[in-house]
Amino acid sequence: MNQHRIILNRILAVCFIALSAIRVSAVDFNLPSPAVAGIYIEDIVTGEVLADINGSRSMIPASITKALTSASVLADRKPDFRFATEVFLSGPVKGGSVDGNLVIKVCGDPTLESSYFPDNTGFTDSIVSILTNMGISEIKGDIIINKKGFIDQSVPLGWVEEDLAHPYGAGHYATNYKDNKFTLTLPEKSTIPKIPNLKIKHTPSKGALKVERKRGSDIFLTKGGARRKQQELALANPSPQSTLLCELREAILNAGLSLGSQKIEDGCTPVISLYTHYSPELRDILRSLMFRSDNMMAEGALRLLAEGQSREKAVEHEMSIWELRGIDTESVNIEDGSGLSRRDRMTPYFMADMLGWMALHHNAMDYVNLFPKAGLEGTLKSLLADSSLAGELVLKSGSMKGVHCYAGYKIDQEGFPTHVVVIMINNFTCGRATVKKEIENLLRSIFAPHELL
Repeated sequence: MNQHRIILNRILAVCFIALSAIRVSAVDFNLPSPAVAGIYIEDIVTGEVLADINGSRSMIPASITKALTSASVLADRKPDFRFATEVFLSGPVKGGSVDGNLVIKVCGDPTLESSYFPDNTGFTDSIVSILTNMGISEIKGDIIINKKGFIDQSVPLGWVEEDLAHPYGAGHYATNYKDNKFTLTLPEKSTIPKIPNLKIKHTPSKGALKVERKRGSDIFLTKGGARRKQQELALANPSPQSTLLCELREAILNAGLSLGSQKIEDGCTPVISLYTHYSPELRDILRSLMFRSDNMMAEGALRLLAEGQSREKAVEHEMSIWELRGIDTESVNIEDGSGLSRRDRMTPYFMADMLGWMALHHNAMDYVNLFPKAGLEGTLKSLLADSSLAGELVLKSGSMKGVHCYAGYKIDQEGFPTHVVVIMINNFTCGRATVKKEIENLLRSIFAPHELL
């Protein structure tokens, strides 16, 4: 009798799960108009589709674009790749004097002196230490930044100007330094780190202090009521190269070395190699940017796909990566690596196909480990925190006005992906908390239906 009861319970459990899957696939996503949902959830092993709502609809992905960028780079590069920034002298050393320039050959490394990689800092200190250990007391030339082979395109056209003044709108350059961010203190207008020739124009008015910067400008426009006491603003550095040059020059002079101010016309070719600075490994850079949703670092990762070429060429190569793997890119439009562009578009089907391919890639675990765990980590810490699903879903989140998205996997106890999960909500006007709650209910109904009983 007990055996029959066990068999019956198993049959009922299977039927319940099947009915749950059918119900989820058929039910509408309950958000008020004009919200549009694009949802696709599939069992990687069996191919069973657990939810498909507007899977072919082209939608704004926001920061889940970073999951695409990271996958593209891991499909194209080894996880242990490192950016290399070379430092050399362009002339010989005679009696402690360098008859040439100090040259820094940059490569677009987005992590140079990054606060997110404290074990990898000390760039300027290393240069000064090497110079003094060599007995050098004078550099007749200047400090030169060599960015040959790198096309500077600081911010994509799809980024709106209201983003450009803020840290999340920091551009990516050939020379990146200290996360391309700075702190402005008002009313003194001082900055940390220093930014030579920075201009601040303030317009007194009622209301909270606001700041903006026009595209391509180094002028910050502030407007609002200035406080009598100090007020600090975190902003995007429009000229990280100037900051690097300023700090390195100060460090050299403070060490007692003299430095010329005129570039010596010697072609800036290497004569004496001083130092090569290596970034953290690619897997660590991608994990950091995915956990924190770092736009500048995502742009740096994208540019790896077409070294020495434009962002457009990088995107072109990115699309070719997935086309060659049989994934339909017809309804996809990508303008950046971060998803901050309002012009980015992709379908849930495309994202799911890409995720499915990466789940079978030889770098699959490197990729899966880039995603924060729901309810536990990063931008996912509050999602399903009170659910049995906490730690069982690894997702990249993406949000901007009217947009809320997730993309990633459900994983098993060993951390291997079992399902692809893509949820894209566009055009909502209700509160974001309402959207998040509906998404949590959807995920519970599929993966933990007992929590809704």
